[in-house]
Amino acid sequence: MVINEKKIHFWNGNKSPTRRNYEKQLLSLCVQEAGITDADIIVDECDYPAAEDEGNIFSKGCDLLVSVAGNQKFSGKPTTIIEIPVCRGVLGHRLLVIPQKQAERFANINSVRQLQQMTIGIPATWADADLFRHNDFNVSEKGSLDDLFMRLLNQEFDYIALGANEIESIFAQFSGEKAGLLLEPTILIYYPLPLVFYIHSDRQDLVSIIESGLTTAIANGKHESLFEEHHPNLINRLALRTRTTFRLTNPYLPDPLKNFCPTL
Repeated sequence: MVINEKKIHFWNGNKSPTRRNYEKQLLSLCVQEAGITDADIIVDECDYPAAEDEGNIFSKGCDLLVSVAGNQKFSGKPTTIIEIPVCRGVLGHRLLVIPQKQAERFANINSVRQLQQMTIGIPATWADADLFRHNDFNVSEKGSLDDLFMRLLNQEFDYIALGANEIESIFAQFSGEKAGLLLEPTILIYYPLPLVFYIHSDRQDLVSIIESGLTTAIANGKHESLFEEHHPNLINRLALRTRTTFRLTNPYLPDPLKNFCPTL
């Protein structure tokens, strides 16, 4: 593998536009805070609908990416993980999209068993599918994020669960309210799901750069400022502290992050 140390190939696909924008700017911030001024960051936002293709992204010229810690698609791949959460754990705070006509049904849910007896819709290749199945949920894993809302309207499943950091923009992007869908206001499904950097094992130079830059940005407050820029007043606006919360387990976290608990 021929390495040009000034070039950084960042794969940023298979995720919502909200996450793409935040993670792209976060990478630039990390490089900047590490004192690197001449890096050429090449961003690849190609989506890979097959899990096998996504899992092989590091053999296609990718130097680094951001994904959930413990993503099984990258298990056994030539990577180094920087085990510092980059988005305060908000992705693991899942809020629901439901049909408006089902609002009363969901407002009366008071046990996780009621949600398990329904069916959740998840796009193909998303790491959440394995996690929900591990927690005994009925999962309909199929298609892409682009067709997820139409599948819900077609009654292929009962609800969608998206991260608090992206659900509003995705809902607006797909005109959820006009289509007869609702951002459910009372329920929160939580599981530890920190986002972290994965770096190709041949790019150990990037490990020190990203770890140093991220640590510095967290210490000097620039990471928090970037988070707030992309997720303004998120915790209060979506009432993350006061919803009825159903906690799930995540068996896929690496050991250093098994006790990860975000502070909201």
